[in-house]
Amino acid sequence: MTPTTAATLISLLGDEGLPTDIRIIQDLVYQPWQSSRSGLLILGMDPTTDLGKVSMMIQDRTTWWEVSICLADSIKAYEPALLAQGAVKILPHPEDDLTAARDELRNLLEILTVHATDLLGLELADLIQLYGEKRVPKTIRVNGEGVIGSMYLRGGNIVHAETIDDLQGMEAFSRMFAVRHPEIRVHNGCLTSKSTLNMSALSVLLEGARVHDEDGRGDRRGDQDFLPSADDMSSALGDILEGFEDGDEEFEF
Repeated sequence: MTPTTAATLISLLGDEGLPTDIRIIQDLVYQPWQSSRSGLLILGMDPTTDLGKVSMMIQDRTTWWEVSICLADSIKAYEPALLAQGAVKILPHPEDDLTAARDELRNLLEILTVHATDLLGLELADLIQLYGEKRVPKTIRVNGEGVIGSMYLRGGNIVHAETIDDLQGMEAFSRMFAVRHPEIRVHNGCLTSKSTLNMSALSVLLEGARVHDEDGRGDRRGDQDFLPSADDMSSALGDILEGFEDGDEEFEF
């Protein structure tokens, strides 16, 4: 059996009162319900649902930034396990309570589509430093300039970073760190068991800034190959000064 399909959820929930950025995948057979902006996956669970497939979808964090479950009352006992695996929220199942399910989904989408930088007035580096100093486990999702990725903090360290195109570790972190004005979302907990960095947040920030600075200098050099090198400029300046010294007697002030 598969998780309750998008077709079932859509037919029950409809789109009345929901944010306009919802995109429904055209082939509804065994497909999730997806919000194009927030990367949200909505799954409906009832007693016939394959728990293994639901668990795999929850853990596939490089594809879905957030996973929420419409859970039937008859299997409410699964709620703690689903949340522990990293589900963002447990929603009422529309077959149990259509009105509550629609309201909860609308509220969730409104929260997830708010830019964390606008809400908090903080940039990515500020958030990393704050969570590192507080030593709280967090998962930070970054999206922008074609980059989608996650970084994971625990115990004051960034333990892992990855992007959707399979970069990991410092390479992934540097790629996300270079994104200008990213969309940022923060989740409670370090939602991974991987460890590709395991360095203090401050150390990773400094290394990311160094790599970004070097890349920037490389780009500027590539764009300005016509400029002389520092050694050439120093040599030329020496020749000019030497010429002034040799001809001092010719200048009257």
